[in-house]
Amino acid sequence: MERNKVAVSITEKKEYNVIALTGSLEYGILKDVKAELQNLPLHTGLGYVIDLQKVANIDSTGFGMIVNFAKKVSVQGKKIVIIVVDDFIRNLFAISQCDKVFPIVTSEDEARNMIKSEWTGELSINEY
Repeated sequence: MERNKVAVSITEKKEYNVIALTGSLEYGILKDVKAELQNLPLHTGLGYVIDLQKVANIDSTGFGMIVNFAKKVSVQGKKIVIIVVDDFIRNLFAISQCDKVFPIVTSEDEARNMIKSEWTGELSINEY
């Protein structure tokens, strides 16, 4: 995976959509992904699983993209669950306190269960 590239794929499931991102979610290379997320129709059942299993790095621009998408989703009453398997990326979520806003899991099975649950973070998306 090239460090300066990012790709997105969206898979529709019965109760949620999976947004799989690959590459580095960093300043200067997210313009197209941001636009795709902002134009995504919100016709899914419960919400979205953002799969970051193949993300090499994320900076404040990447976190901002996720937070802005979450604000759009929350207005429609949808949920977001994030899959993170890399310890470095998980630590960045803790440092940024995004783990207090979104449930962070390690697999799509966990995400499916979490999206059906009544999980409430320490911070709402509007408090973040």
